[in-house]
Amino acid sequence: MSHVPIIHVPSAESGKPATAIRRCAIYARVSVSSKDNRTQLTSLQAQVQACESYIQSQRGMGWELVAPPYIDDGYSGGNLDRPALIQLMLDVEAKKFDAVIVQRLDRLCRSVRDICDLLPTFSMTKTSLVSLTQAFDSETPTGKLTLHLLTTFGQFERELAGERVRDKFAITRASGRWQRSGIPLGYTLSDQQELQVNATEAAVVRDIFQRYLVADSMTQLLEDLSALDYRTKIHISRNGNQHGGKHFDRNTLNQLLKNRAYVGEVFYKDEWHPGKHEPIIDRALWDQVQAIRNQRARRTGRLTGNRYVEDFPLAGLVFWYDGSAYTMYESSNRKGQRYRYYKAPKTTLGQTDNSGPVTLPTHELHQVVIDHLRERFKDPQPWLDDLPEEWKSWPEFDPEHVKASLSKLDKPWRYFIPQMVADVIRQLVGRVVLYPDQVQISINVQTLSLLLKSFLHSDSEPKKASKPRRRRPDSVASVTKQRPLVPPKKTKET
Repeated sequence: MSHVPIIHVPSAESGKPATAIRRCAIYARVSVSSKDNRTQLTSLQAQVQACESYIQSQRGMGWELVAPPYIDDGYSGGNLDRPALIQLMLDVEAKKFDAVIVQRLDRLCRSVRDICDLLPTFSMTKTSLVSLTQAFDSETPTGKLTLHLLTTFGQFERELAGERVRDKFAITRASGRWQRSGIPLGYTLSDQQELQVNATEAAVVRDIFQRYLVADSMTQLLEDLSALDYRTKIHISRNGNQHGGKHFDRNTLNQLLKNRAYVGEVFYKDEWHPGKHEPIIDRALWDQVQAIRNQRARRTGRLTGNRYVEDFPLAGLVFWYDGSAYTMYESSNRKGQRYRYYKAPKTTLGQTDNSGPVTLPTHELHQVVIDHLRERFKDPQPWLDDLPEEWKSWPEFDPEHVKASLSKLDKPWRYFIPQMVADVIRQLVGRVVLYPDQVQISINVQTLSLLLKSFLHSDSEPKKASKPRRRRPDSVASVTKQRPLVPPKKTKET
């Protein structure tokens, strides 16, 4: 970098009382390397200069820059495996500084879980963390409250990670048996809940996959399948009604082409896992088809993979009141600007009077949820009224203390970067149900329980500092454009 940071050296002036020195360090980061950036002022330089100017403005309070800036040039904020950050945390642990200054919190890390890995080191060494754009200082009362809230959610995320591991063991115990209600075309279900190949239907499935490889378009392929009289799987419901047996359309064809049951996998608790049944499609053919689907999806903008918490924190949690699930949806214009939505499900409810579900821009629905959560923080009585009786019987349970603690959680929201807001939404919200004239938002009882226990045991000992964790950054999938629609205005508590 052409910019040379200024390192201030404390000086004493005779006749004036000495001011306690607050030793400061600066951390800056960019995801894309600035080495090839020929502009006069790079993002890294702008970050460093902003931090230096702030330290200079606080010289009267004894603030001094005592080390060159710690800079990670070209490193993602999606994980903590960054050389400058690792060295910074080692120096913080050695108590070389009294404060670490960043331009924004997301320069340090992007998730609640990551920042909670770093906070114990700052806390135990009494080193402040200061963010300029959010006017955040971890040594102020509001800053301490914010850190307490972040730590609480970080602990909850770790508990969820442990549950995921236990769930995977449960999958193993499930012995690869089919757990879903609908049987895929090409299989029948045995009395032992295991899929068995139906030779006639399996031949149709293989032919569809092969034809997809050479088809000029989905329209042409659908016409060919219709001419061959290929039809969807026939299902008989418990009351004897027959479903399916129709010619393929775009939706049913896409559902078939992405069904991982055809490569020997089973779906259990929101994930695909190896099954015991015989695959119909070999892995090479499957990979070829998925590559073509992904290529076409990038052109049309359809979502083909999982979207992570940052962009869609309510993924899998939004439903129309008839139980139909909303899906994730994204598009971009020619200038590269992205538009994200929760796409309305197909349902017969409301079709006659135009009161059916509408596709919602993510930011609008997120704001409705955020406003509701902050309102509940200010007035948590509805949450307390619905608490299980066993919680109220805890010896240490004090309703007034809990209400006072929850009411304080509204203020720290303005310090959260978008990624942290998304983490908190994902953990606090249990379910969002949309009606034609209102939104019904349910709280995640696990999170609420953890918050209450945290408040009731707020005098517990600080946690031991942990070393920065290696983690791969979240992947980003392609998606498609949809017109923005206004979300319902009212909210209903459950």
